[in-house]
Amino acid sequence: MGLAVGGVLYGASDPGRINSLSCASPAFFLHHHEGKQSVTTVNLVLLGLAGTGKSASGNTILGRKHFVSKPSSNQVTTECQVAETEINDLHVRVIDTPDMFDDDTEPSVRDKHVKRCKELCESEPCVFVLVMHVSRFTDGERDILKKLENTFGTKVKEQTVILFTRGDNLEEAEMSLEDFLHSCQPGLKEIIEKCDNRCVVFENRSSGSDQVEKLMNTVSTVLKNTAKIQ
Repeated sequence: MGLAVGGVLYGASDPGRINSLSCASPAFFLHHHEGKQSVTTVNLVLLGLAGTGKSASGNTILGRKHFVSKPSSNQVTTECQVAETEINDLHVRVIDTPDMFDDDTEPSVRDKHVKRCKELCESEPCVFVLVMHVSRFTDGERDILKKLENTFGTKVKEQTVILFTRGDNLEEAEMSLEDFLHSCQPGLKEIIEKCDNRCVVFENRSSGSDQVEKLMNTVSTVLKNTAKIQ
């Protein structure tokens, strides 16, 4: 028995395959089982600029240290990588990616990363996790949603969750996530609204499972809603 959210059961088999993420219909990955739509596997694709905490967030989701995560002035993750875990009977494939949105990246290098990312998650439904530092909104992030659409298709917004790292900064400022979202910069607020306000916050130095549970609840909502896009 899988994780049921809003009448959708996550936990049965899924034979679907696609050739391109940009033309994928999320419902293609779902089938009917006793009157309920179901999936067994989901790809969580961690995207964002270098230094935002993608690898550390991936490790938090996995519940173990798998991806290399360390302070560095250079990009630490240089290739797309995947690791797997089970959460609430759902098989979760966590895909860590290099910064594919840096304007200084050679187009051939960017194309290679994008191709590999699509190859890694072509056979299962994808939820894109846009990782951003809660205390830093850079010029490079202002048009990141447009870059996502150019890379993965115009419906990417409907499959995206924003994950803010460094949740301890909010605690130190005695702010809730809701307080932060209410007071954030207009450019960031626009990105959040276009993603239908799907946001979670992580403190990657914490080993608590509550933050992962909140993320997976949001992921389940994405899977439920995108299944209706037909």
